[in-house]
Amino acid sequence: MLVKKVMKSQLLTTFSARGIAAGGTFLLSYVLATFVTVQAFGAFMLCLSVMIGVQVFTSLGTDRATLKFMGIATSNSNKKEVKWIYQRSMYVNILVGCLFSVLLWFFAPAIAQMLFSSVENGVDSLKVTAVISPLYSVIYLCNFLMKGWGRANVSCFFEIGCISIILSILVVLGSLFDYEFSALELVLALGYILFFYLLLAVWYVLKIYKDCRFVSLEKVSFSRGFYKSLPDFLLVGIIFYYTQWGAGIVLGFFHDERDVAIFSLGLRLAMIIGFILTVYDSILGPRFARLQHENDQKNLRELAQKSAFQMTCAAFIPAAVFLVWPEAVLGLFGSDYSGASSVLRILVVAQLINVMTGSIILLLLMAGEQKSARNILIWSVVIGGLASLLLIPMYNANGAALSLLLCLLIQNVVALYVVNKKFGFLVIDWREAVKFNS
Repeated sequence: MLVKKVMKSQLLTTFSARGIAAGGTFLLSYVLATFVTVQAFGAFMLCLSVMIGVQVFTSLGTDRATLKFMGIATSNSNKKEVKWIYQRSMYVNILVGCLFSVLLWFFAPAIAQMLFSSVENGVDSLKVTAVISPLYSVIYLCNFLMKGWGRANVSCFFEIGCISIILSILVVLGSLFDYEFSALELVLALGYILFFYLLLAVWYVLKIYKDCRFVSLEKVSFSRGFYKSLPDFLLVGIIFYYTQWGAGIVLGFFHDERDVAIFSLGLRLAMIIGFILTVYDSILGPRFARLQHENDQKNLRELAQKSAFQMTCAAFIPAAVFLVWPEAVLGLFGSDYSGASSVLRILVVAQLINVMTGSIILLLLMAGEQKSARNILIWSVVIGGLASLLLIPMYNANGAALSLLLCLLIQNVVALYVVNKKFGFLVIDWREAVKFNS
């Protein structure tokens, strides 16, 4: 069976690599909560949110388009199509990345005035963020190219989670010499790490291309389709960005860095529940695209349902721990974060809903239903965004968590309905998944 081959070939190695990345996210949260001030933690997370936001706009949707069309190019065994994707996506990310870097540098004083309690330090940190943002954008694109090649287990090492491990080590080393990093110094250290990662990532994706044995056919079969998909993929990227990082920025607009730190810690911990979804997304994206391209609806349904069932099983135990004993978990991070138990509980419920429905948005994106996915995400984020403007001023970090829960609940429930209507199956029909196992 196709599903068994999929799960046996990449799941364990990708799970291990993703586990390291998720561990890196947890480690950085713990290190920053322990060895820097809560204000520095919050200010750094704001800069990190801005950097990732710049990447989303810089890509113009080429990252997710790369994931989809690399699946088609590899199915066609066409080296010319792969080269075409490499060139167009790299040009876009480098040129637009430099443009956004200049804009962020120019507008740093205005942004710092809105987000930071110490405007002068905020301006300096944002200017460094402007310089390093194009580096991260190209690294992120290389990550998607690796996934498109079926190297999801390697791509994990080029994501922010693994990068966080190195930054955590630097902060711990500094603490051994009684040195405490400021937010500006954390961003600078991140920049040096990203430069090293950029060299490694570009070398690796070029090596994969050079070593492949595909034939260079004359025609690129999807040039118009690639460009037509970019607006939808860009919008999807913006919306995904909001669900993971945007609420923290809105929180920083209304409250100080301490509230941002509390929410960021709760979200990073809750993402341990969601990390299993990122494992499967790394593997399933090109496979969904290939199965739809080959019109193999039976295996498409089997892959979607079984993976959703497996994700839910994997997420249940850590979710139960966070829901039942949040105070014990937060106690590991010091007294500054002891009052964040309600934030953690809300965010864990949000991530559990996200995991239970499986890679449902990815399925729509990769199987030719980008517009449906776009519309679902737009309405869920509009409602969640309006809720955040109402809830965050009154309830601080709890309000941000509630608005994110509402956004993900709407997104996943509507996506379940759309997939059932478009493809004729319910992703959370676990009875079918059990039959596949038998």
